[in-house]
Amino acid sequence: MADLYPHKSGLGLVEPVALINHNVCILYGSVKNWRKVIFLEPIPFFQCLNIGAIAIQTTTPRTACPNLAMLDGEFGQFRWFPMDNAQIRLFLPQTDGRFALRNVQVPVDATITDRDPCLHLTEFFVWEDKSPAFEAMNIMDYALTQCRIVAGGYRYVTVTLDKASISKIEAGQEACTYVVASGNAGVPR
Repeated sequence: MADLYPHKSGLGLVEPVALINHNVCILYGSVKNWRKVIFLEPIPFFQCLNIGAIAIQTTTPRTACPNLAMLDGEFGQFRWFPMDNAQIRLFLPQTDGRFALRNVQVPVDATITDRDPCLHLTEFFVWEDKSPAFEAMNIMDYALTQCRIVAGGYRYVTVTLDKASISKIEAGQEACTYVVASGNAGVPR
């Protein structure tokens, strides 16, 4: 099938996953939320969370990040990095760990910007008010006075798709971008 959408181009090095009038299916858990984008807005990188001080060789409790929560019918596309010398694990929602392998949940540290300057590997999506949570590990031999996390990306406002459009998408007649906004949403059908 031919590409129904023109190529997307983003601001800076973060490319939007969809543009206005694009169909998206937000996968949250096992629920499919069929939507059409009606507005998108770039969100500059900002300090979205300060987990606080961390004692030597300790792990913080999971800390919710309500600054990345969206309004009803909205989803966010974010890339992030820690500013301070800690290893950070991401949970989306608060119980589902991201970057999980069989034996380890891979943390992100401040050197991610050296290895992945565009932060492609840290990208995640938030559906409505299901904000992410972060857990910080101080593996250093000194206490940290703060643990700041910076995020940026896009905010998308959407409306519900009608049944006819959903049927066309499922039949392969209309394009749709699938967006996973939780730890495991299964396989799109």
